[in-house]
Amino acid sequence: MTIAAPEFATLTPGQLTVCTYGGFAPVCYKNPVGQLIGLDVSFLTRFAESLGLAIGLIEKPFDGIWALPGANDCDVAGAGIMKRDDRPVGAGGSWSDPYFQVKRSLLVRATDKREFDDYKSLSGKKIVVTRGSTADIDAKKRYPGCNIEFVDKVAMDRPDAQEYIVKTLIAKHQADGFGEGDVSNQYLRNKYDKDVDGGLALADVHPIDNLTETFNFITRNASSGILERLNAFIAKNKGCYAP
Repeated sequence: MTIAAPEFATLTPGQLTVCTYGGFAPVCYKNPVGQLIGLDVSFLTRFAESLGLAIGLIEKPFDGIWALPGANDCDVAGAGIMKRDDRPVGAGGSWSDPYFQVKRSLLVRATDKREFDDYKSLSGKKIVVTRGSTADIDAKKRYPGCNIEFVDKVAMDRPDAQEYIVKTLIAKHQADGFGEGDVSNQYLRNKYDKDVDGGLALADVHPIDNLTETFNFITRNASSGILERLNAFIAKNKGCYAP
């Protein structure tokens, strides 16, 4: 008697293992008790459930996270990642279809918004970005006269790096801008506006390199059947990814 092969395979039977980065609220971040949550986590949890799988989350640094499925660290990587030619996933990984899109932005003190909107004249400002992110790539090109600092340096070992950057560094004029996608900076502005004297604002909202910046997942090729099913799930559900 021939036993039919399973329709899909995962790194750990019965579980979809996901590599993510916990510093991009509301896309992926930690709640007060340290659990990874957010839009990407919720979307992939629903995808796993549609396959009858549990989800297992592994927190990783953002820089290079796109290579981890191809290195057999996880079935899927998801952390608001843009598909780019300079982000090789290796022979063992593949990009999914896009499921969301954002623009670049700076979160600044509201009193500084006009100055930051005139981005070509910016000089000497301290802008914080996540290492290896599109904010990192964009800021180095767009703000050559500014000082670009990394989250893993200025907020090292902080339980909530985003909160620290906004409520301490920006509020106390120890940093001038936080480079993130507009969906993240809008979330941070809404959450922390009252904690910064004069409030917060999004400045210099723009597409990176005049491109449409999409979010894409990366899948492990050896997790057979996952990419096809994930793309089908994206096609059906991307319209309700974010409220």
